[in-house]
Parts: sequence; structure tokens; C-alpha cells
Amino acid sequence: MPVSLRAAALRVALESALNEPVYVIALPTGYRVIAAAPGSADHATWQELFDALRLADRWGSTDTADTPEVWAEVDPD
Repeated sequence: MPVSLRAAALRVALESALNEPVYVIALPTGYRVIAAAPGSADHATWQELFDALRLADRWGSTDTADTPEVWAEVDPD
């Protein structure tokens, strides 16, 4: 299944903000983009990250795997 244009745009925006690859997962309700969270003191990167997250319908974070991650979801086109 091809990735939606919104999910692709979100992926590019997050990769640009974080300067590292992010991952897209297809969900029954749309797409989830997952990335490692920047360090807590990296304020400039967090600002770029928050700007990119405006493209998402939902977003959040987790650290269940001892590695803080940021996720964002977009509904299907």
C-alpha cells in the first residue's frame, strides 16, 4: 500500500527537523510516523519538531523501550 501524501510530508518534515531517519507504519486508521526524541536540552530541535508535528492529526511520546520516541499519526487521505 502506498504511503499517503500527508504521511510522506510528515515523514520528510520530521527527518528534516531531527536530521535522522524516521519510520512509517501503516495502521487500520491511517499512518504512524515514529522517531527518536531529541535530547531534553536541544531546544532548537524541539522547536523544529513541534513545527513538523502540526502536520499530524495526533501525536505523543513514549519511553517504554528505554529510548524516548515521538510518534505522530495522520488519517488516510
